[in-house]
Amino acid sequence: KGGGSRLSVLHREEFGGFQTVNRGDNMKVISLFAGIEGFGLAAHKVGWDVVASVEWEQFPQLVIKKNFPNTEIHGDIKQFDGRKYRGTIDIICGGFPCQPYSLAGKRKGKDDDRHLWPEMLRVIREVQPTWVIGENVPGLVNWSEGVVFEEVQSNLEAEGYEVQSFILPAAGVGAPHKRDRVWIVAYSDRYGRSRGENEKYSAERRQPSQCRVRQCN
Repeated sequence: KGGGSRLSVLHREEFGGFQTVNRGDNMKVISLFAGIEGFGLAAHKVGWDVVASVEWEQFPQLVIKKNFPNTEIHGDIKQFDGRKYRGTIDIICGGFPCQPYSLAGKRKGKDDDRHLWPEMLRVIREVQPTWVIGENVPGLVNWSEGVVFEEVQSNLEAEGYEVQSFILPAAGVGAPHKRDRVWIVAYSDRYGRSRGENEKYSAERRQPSQCRVRQCN
């Protein structure tokens, strides 16, 4: 129900994993709700630079400092000002807190203090990256008939991004468990470090996907 019409579900047998794209230079990343920087580890493995991490818990900050000594570390996202990074960042990524929508919690949604998508959106507006990658639990899709799921995508579209959302299983990349997660991927050729390069990648991105997907009704 809810936001399913905007969602593609990739099953384990349909999802062959990601193909690394060599852009010829290092992509610059800001990681929000960073935890111990799982996003950052993935970025590092493909040669990208995590310019800044936003994480308010002390222990994860220590882990980030040890593993990413050149990364700027910021605390509470509500105090983070992204304007100084405008025009220098390719990707903003973040798994905005899932507790407001998770089946394991009380599912208070927007009434939960941990509903922090508005803060992530504010940072996106300030930084204006080329790409946005958001992650959350599948409960985001059906909480209150999909109202937050639709809002996230509509907010990004209002900022000039093209948006596609997927449910991908961890098993699809070799994990020994299913662990479905919602991934929201947004792109705009209006923003980022190099508009000419972005337009080239936009044309490539519009080519038909090799993945077989089933659209939810």
